[in-house]
Amino acid sequence: MPLDRFLLLLSTLVFLGAVMHAYTALKQGLWQESRWHWVPMLVGLILQSSFLYLRGQVHGRCPLTNLFEILAFVCWSAVLLYFAIGPAYRLSLLGAFTAPVVALMQAMALFALADGPSPKALPNPWLELHAALALISYAAYALACVTGAMYLVQARLLKKHRIQTLFHQLPPIHDLGLAIRRLVTVGLILLTVALLCSLPLDSSHTARSKLVSIWLVWAFYLALSVVMWRHWVSTRHIAWMAVLGFIVPLVSLYLVSGK
Repeated sequence: MPLDRFLLLLSTLVFLGAVMHAYTALKQGLWQESRWHWVPMLVGLILQSSFLYLRGQVHGRCPLTNLFEILAFVCWSAVLLYFAIGPAYRLSLLGAFTAPVVALMQAMALFALADGPSPKALPNPWLELHAALALISYAAYALACVTGAMYLVQARLLKKHRIQTLFHQLPPIHDLGLAIRRLVTVGLILLTVALLCSLPLDSSHTARSKLVSIWLVWAFYLALSVVMWRHWVSTRHIAWMAVLGFIVPLVSLYLVSGK
């Protein structure tokens, strides 16, 4: 197995280990007694970064040449954003909810997708900036999906009056609602800048067809942002839209990576 794929496999196993650690700690009621839950996430991030570095060295540009690399980049961005926003919102369990999503996406990349040869092309700064910002915005939407799932779990526990160990580990439900709103907003801003960066690019038929899917993602999250900040629906419905709506960028990833 090539070293780069081995590093991605190792990071996937580390994230699975983080899931098992979180499950065991929560089941035994020991989650709050440890301050080191972020360590597996950091190790996984370092391995992801090493993978992307090696791929970048091979291509001589940002490693976003096929769906295999794109999924890995989105996962890396999601973990990076976890470290950026987790402490700010006291979302200590965000890593435990993020790790299985990242592990699943990376497993799909490793075992379900062919790692075909990259297209030969000179690096284009505008194209690479456009692609990188768009995928980081998708990572923000992934974390909004994860945070939405945390909100729905918290809301269900409150509705059923099931004050269990998990309930006490989850952040306040108000903080989760605010985090969903801000993650969607951050993602929308990043995606808007990414689309602006696409304006100087070649407007071939293939390029336009790929941009259409990204514009659809942008339109969906713009509508969601308007609904959120105008308070037209409840936060519970916003959480459901953040969770189910992540299907839109996932489909877009497949379309954009298509040859």
